[in-house]
Amino acid sequence: GMNDLMTLDDIAQMHRCSVRHTRDVLVRLPGFPDEAPTSTPRNRLWLRSEVRAYVHRKSAQITHMRLKAA
Repeated sequence: GMNDLMTLDDIAQMHRCSVRHTRDVLVRLPGFPDEAPTSTPRNRLWLRSEVRAYVHRKSAQITHMRLKAA
């Protein structure tokens, strides 16, 4: 359903940052999931499961780096 998809607004809220930062920085990060097949330039969409998996991998990497640095 619609809940399987995330907009730039949704991703911004998830990361607690601005939509501008999300659009210009976050979704361009290496490894960030490609847009969903139904995405359009006017209404860009990402699969929630893919974004969640990416965020999970990222936070695991950050935790790992912190542990090594500690």
